[in-house]
Amino acid sequence: MKQIIRAFSLGLFVAAVVIGVTYYVEKPEQAQSTSPPTIDDSIKQVENDGYYVYEEDLESKVSQLEQEIVELQEDRNSKLEEPTADLDQQTEESEAEEEGEEITITIESGMTMPEIIALLDENELIADEDAFLSYLEENELSRFIQIGEFNLHRGMSVEELTNTLTRQTEE
Repeated sequence: MKQIIRAFSLGLFVAAVVIGVTYYVEKPEQAQSTSPPTIDDSIKQVENDGYYVYEEDLESKVSQLEQEIVELQEDRNSKLEEPTADLDQQTEESEAEEEGEEITITIESGMTMPEIIALLDENELIADEDAFLSYLEENELSRFIQIGEFNLHRGMSVEELTNTLTRQTEE
C-alpha cells in the first residue's frame, strides 16, 4: 500500500511540475498580450459592444444637423404652401363658373379620412386631394370632421369646406 501512495504522490508532483513549467513559460507571452490597448483599439471594442464614443467636435456636428433639419422643414413648408395657393386659386376660378350648383354629401359614421377625401373629389369639391389633406393636418382639423349631411358648393374654398365639415360655421 505504501508503494501505491508513493506512486500516486509522485504522479501528483510530476503533474504540478508540468503545470508550473507551462504556466511560467506561457506567462511572458501572456504578459505581452495584456499590455494596455491603444485608444483606437479601446474605442473599437466599446463601439462593438454597442456603445457610442463621444467625440470632441460632436457639438458642431449636432448644430450642423439641426441647421439642415430647419432648412428641410422650410423647404417642405414652402412646397406645401404652393399647392394650397394653387388650390385656392383654382377654387376661386371654379366658383365664378359654378357658383350656384349645390351638392349634398353624406358623411357616415365609420368613414375613414381617405374615404371622405375620395367622396369630396368624386363630387369635384376639391381639386387636389393631397393639398386638402395637408391643410387638414396642418390645422389639426381632420379629427373634428362631423358625420351627417352637408350642403356644399363647388366653388367653396378649402377653408370654407373644412369649416362646414367640422361645423365650425353654419352651413
